[in-house]
Amino acid sequence: MQKILSYYIITLAICILWLTTIASAQQSVFGTNNYIEYQVGTLPFIISVPHGGNLEPASIPTRTCNNAVTVTDAFTIETALEIRNRLFTITGCYPHLIISHLRRTKLDPNRNLADGACGNAQAITAWNEFHNFITTARNTAQQQYNNQTLFVDLHGHGNPIQRVELGYLLYDDELELSDSILNTPKYLGYSSIKNLALSNASNSTHAQLLRGPKAFGTLLANNNYPAVPSQRIPFPGTASNYFSGGYITANHTSYTSGIQINGFQMELNFTNLRDIPANRTAFAIAFTRAIIEYMNSHFTTTWNGCRPLSAKNEALDVFPELYPNPASKRDFVSIDVPRNTRYSFSLFNLLGCIFATGQLDAKNNTISTELLPAGIYVLQISNTQHNVVMTRKLIVQE
Repeated sequence: MQKILSYYIITLAICILWLTTIASAQQSVFGTNNYIEYQVGTLPFIISVPHGGNLEPASIPTRTCNNAVTVTDAFTIETALEIRNRLFTITGCYPHLIISHLRRTKLDPNRNLADGACGNAQAITAWNEFHNFITTARNTAQQQYNNQTLFVDLHGHGNPIQRVELGYLLYDDELELSDSILNTPKYLGYSSIKNLALSNASNSTHAQLLRGPKAFGTLLANNNYPAVPSQRIPFPGTASNYFSGGYITANHTSYTSGIQINGFQMELNFTNLRDIPANRTAFAIAFTRAIIEYMNSHFTTTWNGCRPLSAKNEALDVFPELYPNPASKRDFVSIDVPRNTRYSFSLFNLLGCIFATGQLDAKNNTISTELLPAGIYVLQISNTQHNVVMTRKLIVQE
């Protein structure tokens, strides 16, 4: 009963305080009190940033439960934004970006709920919103790109060795195992890129994806950012305090049964990378080169084909008129679709579950709300011909 009550309290809080803004041609959706932000993307790429926030509301006490770790990953939000901007410059599209603006002393989304929120109601709400936004991003990208999505959980480390650490949920001593052992079902089952290793465009093995010539760490190293694991540094060493990945990576990648998406935790060193704006920009350029090569090598989609937003039909930049909104459960919601235009649509609730999908055109331009539970939904429409993806809040009342 307590779990059910908490679920409805959290859902109600999200529904009441769901806010949206438009910034830099990319839509941002905010959770309760603007503690959590979801920048809606159009690439098959998701970044989460759980430990870079600076907000310290007095209403959320400092976390002390279970020997809480509270160190901030300095400038990780700024680094993620640089990556976002660089990806847009190169591809014309944005990644999905989920950010916690709360300082880690107040919330840690990379821990389970009990350890991450320490029982505080506001922190519990923020923790749930953070993970629900990732789920929404996963569902959106997977549907648009047919299971060709990559997820990166971005952190900063304070280890003295100045290199990027990539965590695939394999421990430091496991990465010292031979390729043949890493390719066995046992160790494949431990991996956050399990599904990619089972099926990829380059026919690479699990070990090759971890530390081969086209592994992401190798591609970063080729762009002058040493990384582990990679071809040059195949394993970190058991005394290096290497980060193998955490709660977010384990719960939002193919490590968890039933999740198709692949990904890893990325721990960035501070010196010459996160420390000053010029270095963050330089890394974003290198990261973008590496991630595009990685995706084009191993996935069956081509990022380079994404057209700049400036090339779109400007008439399609604005979400078509949606009415009635709010709608009752007996309504058909109508959308003004321009003549000779076809949209695909998806309707999500705030937990990322898809309630309806379909096609819209000038003649068939309605969505039935008859079977929808009352609440707040996100309606997403897309037009691949003009490279348009737009979202709008839809309220369904009793």
